[in-house]
Amino acid sequence: MLFTTGKYWIFLTLVFFGYWTVARSRRASVIFLLLASYYFYALWNIKFVSLLLIISTIDFLTARFIEKSSRVRLRKALLSISILSDIGTLFIFKYFNFFSSSINHLLEQLHMQTRPFLIQDLVIPLGLSFITFRSLSYVIDVYRKTTPATKRYLDYLAFVSFFPTLIAGPVVRGRELLPQLGSNNFESKQALDGIFLILLGLIKKVAIADLIATNLVDRVFDQPQLYSSIETLAAIYGYALQIYFDFSGYTDVAIGSALLLGIKLPENFYSPYRAQNLREFWKRWHITLSNWLFDYVYISIGGLRKRRFNLYRNLVLTFLIGGLWHGAAWTFLVWGALHGVGLSVNHWWNSFRKQSRSTTTQSRWIKAVCVLVTFHFVCLTWIVFRADNLQQVLGVLQRLTAFQFSTGNLPASLAVLLLLAYLSHWIPDRWFAAIKEGWNWLPSPAQAVVVLSTAFGLYYVSGAEVQFIYGNF
Repeated sequence: MLFTTGKYWIFLTLVFFGYWTVARSRRASVIFLLLASYYFYALWNIKFVSLLLIISTIDFLTARFIEKSSRVRLRKALLSISILSDIGTLFIFKYFNFFSSSINHLLEQLHMQTRPFLIQDLVIPLGLSFITFRSLSYVIDVYRKTTPATKRYLDYLAFVSFFPTLIAGPVVRGRELLPQLGSNNFESKQALDGIFLILLGLIKKVAIADLIATNLVDRVFDQPQLYSSIETLAAIYGYALQIYFDFSGYTDVAIGSALLLGIKLPENFYSPYRAQNLREFWKRWHITLSNWLFDYVYISIGGLRKRRFNLYRNLVLTFLIGGLWHGAAWTFLVWGALHGVGLSVNHWWNSFRKQSRSTTTQSRWIKAVCVLVTFHFVCLTWIVFRADNLQQVLGVLQRLTAFQFSTGNLPASLAVLLLLAYLSHWIPDRWFAAIKEGWNWLPSPAQAVVVLSTAFGLYYVSGAEVQFIYGNF
């Protein structure tokens, strides 16, 4: 059930009224939210509801036992059980066939006779990467004694399965969401903010991301040999904008849906293409995943300890894991490696400047150049991220360097959309806040007109349903 479909809006409306009807009872509201979330997941594939329940139950119990125990070995053993169950589930469904076929291919290159062992007709459960990361972070936090273990089993089930975050995040932590479950205080301003974010998210997804995808990006990446260098470059810029507006649009709808239920989710994007370096980019892009990788992978494998070489090694390893988290393909591993190496260079340069005591304030022109260089590095890596395989990456790069400058397949209207979409990153925060306040100031009939007008406008410009990009991860 996509966020852009009428089915979801009927579902959300029923959940909204049902939730606030039983909100006087904390237990009833949590049970209602849990059932709604499980129903939401069951609509995709009812078979995997049991998997969701098993993952949640194992982590709930291990966290409880970890908190009760003072024995170091037992605590580590319980944590290992949780990690093995979560990562093991993720490995079997998402990575087993990839590694099996890759090893088989390597053996064939060594002229060794072998047959790959593959799990036939394997279907990856929807949002499994987000589910396992969310649940695992809670157990690790309990182990580190930074979060108390909840005694409420149903609360934990509702936390792991909370439907706005179930498919594509944000990667919310237990300490962020669990305390909000059952604290049922309806605020009209919060609900209005939620509706505003939902409208904004739908505009991002349907009116920008989907139009760029169907009219430019998909065509060029599917058959790059048919397009000139200028058109290929436009498609690369287009994908950078598509993935941002697609994913941030999903996040806006998720955060808005949660606000309608009185729950605040963490921010996940902050104008990432304004970043002056790669380190800043990852503080603005998919913020909850970036923080997760830093807290639970980078720190766990050593972080900044000992030699500076370890910093670079740990950065590369962290982003290799981050790349593999996105999907079982060599393209994602290469994408992760590029960002890991890029961040290492970024850290080296900062260290070099400190050692040389270069504290000169950068001019606006230098900052602008830094933004452009960072943006183009990110765009280069997006080619690898978007491509189906490494051969497709080479095909796109070959067309990019073919020095053909025709623009017959790039309508002026689409070029203007790309430009406006990029410039939207530079809208001052105070303007955005003023627009939101203006929305809240409108009387209810006027707000209803805005909602209906937006709905009809999006229906007019929409084409075929396009899955959210991060819904595949």
